[in-house]
Amino acid sequence: MEARQKHNRRLRKKLYLGEFAVNLFEIHVKLSTNKESDLDAFIASFVDQLEKQGLTYFGYSDPDGIQGHVLSQQRYESPTEAQRQELSEWCKAYPTMESSELSELVDINQA
Repeated sequence: MEARQKHNRRLRKKLYLGEFAVNLFEIHVKLSTNKESDLDAFIASFVDQLEKQGLTYFGYSDPDGIQGHVLSQQRYESPTEAQRQELSEWCKAYPTMESSELSELVDINQA
């Protein structure tokens, strides 16, 4: 008997395995100011940037910045490395950015 059970296509899709695996990446952003108006402006601009790339975010914000996960808006799709890199560059160029960290792409079931 095999240690690992093989799944048929229907089960792989239902369990988000193999070709149906979905990836995401973590994001940690710290702003150089803790003004609420600066944070609101950053979040509005951040959401616009994500929507342009077909990405979505879930997480939380505090007076210093945001922390959470970024994933694709489409079911069974993952952000690409190019999208991750573009968002990283955008964060670094943001005027009130103190620091930004974006993790590597990881399987959503492992995050």
